[in-house]
Amino acid sequence: MKWIHELRRLLRRSNRKISKEALAEAVTCQEAAERIFEWLDNELDPELEAKVGAHLETCARCYPFLVFEEAFQEAIAKVEQSETAPGDLRDRIMQSLETEGFESSGSSSA
Repeated sequence: MKWIHELRRLLRRSNRKISKEALAEAVTCQEAAERIFEWLDNELDPELEAKVGAHLETCARCYPFLVFEEAFQEAIAKVEQSETAPGDLRDRIMQSLETEGFESSGSSSA
């Protein structure tokens, strides 16, 4: 249902009138793409953050990229919060690598 919320937000934004001044100050797709990670991490100054955000959230070409990057960051955050693999799994992986000829840089905890 998240996509419905996003669609409604985009439709509300698309109904707004854009002044010539705002259009002249808007960032391009290239500029937005170069700043997307800084924008997602809240690392831009407020003025640039607003411009990049407005572009990413309303541009039909850039919006899918924004949605992908947000989903990717959410997935990474979930993985970081999940439990670690069992200790014997590391040992089995290291054993398999050594069997294939890769040298271990550290000792296993067996």
